[in-house]
Amino acid sequence: MKLLVHICCAPDAVYFLKRLREDYPQASIVGFFYDPNIHPYEEYRLRYIETERTCRELGIELYEGEYDLEGWLSSVRGYEEEPERGRRCAICFDYRLLRSLEFAKKVGATHLTTTLLMSPKKEFNMLKESGQKVCENTGIEFLALDYRKGGGTQEMFRLSRELELYHQDYCGCIYGLFKQKKGEVFWDLVSFGGRPPGSKEEMLFIKEVRLYAETELGLSCREWDFDFLNWRVLQGKLEVKGQVVPSFVRPYSASVRGLLKADPVEKAGNVIYYNKGGLRIFLKERLEDEPLEDFDGICSPAFLVSKEYEEVLTKERVSVSLQTHMEPGRSSVLLMGSLQAKDIYAIPADTLQDSRGLSLEALKELLSSSLEEVLRGERAYLLCGAYSLGRTGIKYFEQRTGRRVKALLCSQTP
Repeated sequence: MKLLVHICCAPDAVYFLKRLREDYPQASIVGFFYDPNIHPYEEYRLRYIETERTCRELGIELYEGEYDLEGWLSSVRGYEEEPERGRRCAICFDYRLLRSLEFAKKVGATHLTTTLLMSPKKEFNMLKESGQKVCENTGIEFLALDYRKGGGTQEMFRLSRELELYHQDYCGCIYGLFKQKKGEVFWDLVSFGGRPPGSKEEMLFIKEVRLYAETELGLSCREWDFDFLNWRVLQGKLEVKGQVVPSFVRPYSASVRGLLKADPVEKAGNVIYYNKGGLRIFLKERLEDEPLEDFDGICSPAFLVSKEYEEVLTKERVSVSLQTHMEPGRSSVLLMGSLQAKDIYAIPADTLQDSRGLSLEALKELLSSSLEEVLRGERAYLLCGAYSLGRTGIKYFEQRTGRRVKALLCSQTP
């Protein structure tokens, strides 16, 4: 018996695959991740990375299907307003299971099933009907396994927590996103480049690093989520006499209503203060964004500007437009190595406004080059989300564990 399992996400897969192993001990089980409906792509990658980690944990071979979003959108055209578990979902099931059936034939599978059967958000009988329909007269049997019963759903959630799996907060397709999150979808649909604190890009980076550390290097990993006050720039501009002055916005600056015109009143150290709106300009030796080491609670608008503009900024009126956004967000820290290691080094997971930050390749090189020291317990690494916003991830880790981070590795590269 060779069983192909269509996999939709790691939380639905972890208990389902475990049960398959127990119920079909002689079967050859192959995983096939096929989710062309997942939107946006960063969400798709998050679900795939966590599925890969789960399959490696369980020793199950995994293949990735195509990301065919345009094809999927065409297949459900006209059903955009259908509710969850409606006709659009039935078409989606057919679409994904038909492609899974093709792959099942390719690998010589005798049976087909899907981890969608595990999801509390999916209609079991609709999935059963779809699977039986696509497999009819093909020589491949569809297994409609109801592992939700008998505490299966609760066990699925327990195993997901134990493995610290990413757990999505909506079904996955763009239409489900709008309906299930009731319009609060802006940050799911846009990206400002790099890995902003609390973004899917930041989370994806953390999960990619964890996959490498655990599966390629054999390091023990532990992850903690935390909530924090997130901040983002939507748009900002600083002008003098109609000329734009190159600048970055200092973290936690509040928005400006309309256009703020202000005159300089004094300079204290490297900070110029203006007479309206609490505006401040921080003069830097060279223009580049920098992490906020500590949040002092001051939210008045502030810009980072090169010192070459000091003379004009201390004499002339400036015009400022600025829109920012502040709200609670979620991020995480990832410990690679032992919590009892002699030294713990913190590494930023997020990037700055100019997208500078440590690349995945550079971090892999760092981990592999110091692997023996980590295995001997001489050091551990802490990958910190929301580092650029007041070293938030580090503070949470130190409060949570009582351990101090001895040194910071802040290699920010263009």
